[in-house]
Amino acid sequence: MAQADGSTAPDGSGTLDGSGSGAVGQPAGVVPRVVRNDWSSVAVPDLGSWRPTMTVSVVIPAFNCQPTLDLTLASLSRQTYPADLLEVVVADDGSDPPLTLPSIRPAQTKIVRIGADGEAGWGRAAALRCGVAHSTGEILHWLDADMIAFPEHVAAQVRWQHVLPYAVTLGYKRFVDPDGDGRWPAAETVAQTLAGGAAADLFGGNPGEPHSYVERYVNQTDQLRIADHHAFKIHVGATAALCRELYQRAGGFDAQLRLGEDTEFGYRLAQAGAVFVPEPAARSWHLGRTHVMRARKEIARWNRPFFADRIPYPRSWRKVGGTSWSVPLVEVVTAVGDQPLERVRAAVDSVLRGTEHDVRVTLVGPWDQLDDARVRVLTDPLRDLRLIAATYRGEPRVRLATERPASVFPAPYLLDLPAAYGLAPDALRRLIDVADRHQAGVVRVDIDQPGAVRADSDESGAEPVRGAGVRLWRTAALGRARWVRAAGEPLFDAVTSVYGHRDVPADEVGVVDLTRFEVTDLANGMPQPSRRRRAPAALVPTTVEVAGVRSLAKATVVVAWMAGRRVRAQWAGSAVRRRAGHSG
Repeated sequence: MAQADGSTAPDGSGTLDGSGSGAVGQPAGVVPRVVRNDWSSVAVPDLGSWRPTMTVSVVIPAFNCQPTLDLTLASLSRQTYPADLLEVVVADDGSDPPLTLPSIRPAQTKIVRIGADGEAGWGRAAALRCGVAHSTGEILHWLDADMIAFPEHVAAQVRWQHVLPYAVTLGYKRFVDPDGDGRWPAAETVAQTLAGGAAADLFGGNPGEPHSYVERYVNQTDQLRIADHHAFKIHVGATAALCRELYQRAGGFDAQLRLGEDTEFGYRLAQAGAVFVPEPAARSWHLGRTHVMRARKEIARWNRPFFADRIPYPRSWRKVGGTSWSVPLVEVVTAVGDQPLERVRAAVDSVLRGTEHDVRVTLVGPWDQLDDARVRVLTDPLRDLRLIAATYRGEPRVRLATERPASVFPAPYLLDLPAAYGLAPDALRRLIDVADRHQAGVVRVDIDQPGAVRADSDESGAEPVRGAGVRLWRTAALGRARWVRAAGEPLFDAVTSVYGHRDVPADEVGVVDLTRFEVTDLANGMPQPSRRRRAPAALVPTTVEVAGVRSLAKATVVVAWMAGRRVRAQWAGSAVRRRAGHSG
């Protein structure tokens, strides 16, 4: 469904058949495959020798800032990016008096006012949505109304989108204060200085103050190339660029947020498959200190509840407050099929009652076939389906769906859990730990079951067969795969090519084959392992002394093997005792 700003619904939607359009202006199938956030494999044009082809819209949210806006527009009038490919949209967030366009500005500049066309809301996020809705560029570029951009600023960032449609580029800035009289340079001075190639000397040689914590994180992560799934937190406004298509897939800015909208949108961009690229050639001056710099603690206190509800990690954001959130950490998808009530209930309850509570379950089945027509209750062919629906209709963490969701965006993980399998209490946390420790795009659980079909065995390019597979998918990896996946390429292969995968034994993480139990044994839920007396610690070691990386790796395998033996013995003993009791 289209949003007010022309974006698609914020569900991470995109074709799953490999027919995505790829980069704007590029043939399908040639989109570079960036592994995780390591953008170093992408070759971008040299600033001094390339000819841009894509249109760019610079969107400037503005409120009661006419003096600094004039300087921002003056700097944009001296950009090296072709004027016929550049438009500027100033989104006036209700300024009093209304903002006006100065004489020194890019040729294609206009002001739009929030509310003029029925747009609701106020604040930076609402202004950006409004500005995007009134823009036409293939590439969108944010720039705050208190910035002076160096002449190469726009070109340096948007050259990445010319070759990488899922790139989000981040410019650099230096914070400066006005002169001793409290005045900024005149717009004419800014334009002349930039045209003369002396942008760095605009403030008398003052180098300015860097955005310390941002640049520190960038440097600690090798220019974000080794950043993990928290890299989105570096998307902190002022200046950034991305393709309109990526903006639409991520759902656009959340106009309900008054602060922190850039971080929240950065999170959704990551789930849509974005790679974040710092671009030091995109330099700028920031006129004065930011709002966050002036009131960091107060703003952090304000943002925390909104972030916790919308962003599942860092996990520390959800240490206080509710237990159910608008965006869960994991969306578990279970196809009911023809499984009996007891087996489905054992599987679902094993999720809901596990140690990881930040979950939501989607039960997929023909629920639309359930009606109030007269039927013999005990011989109803849909009897078990009705019983399952009655069991979970009032559970807020369970949803009934007739089709498997194409995406669980913006939840960061999708767990495919067939109804034939249950989870030990810590199994979900273990799967997530494996995924995050290795930054894997998908974690496959190896089920020791004759005739089981691997979830990635479908070579037709259609949606993978998951009938016998327990798989934890990373939403960001699925989002990335939609940008690069070739026609006919299995989804698993596309995900693996950009994020990798890990295989784990079922007994190691605690995935249980429920078909090994009689249905009557599942009436009270999934059988739990027996509480046998533990062997002395000296006989059951949990750690091994190591020396060196190879020894550490070997020790890790040994410890995992021993832990697996304990889990297997417990489950086997429990199953034997229950079967014996049933036969007796």
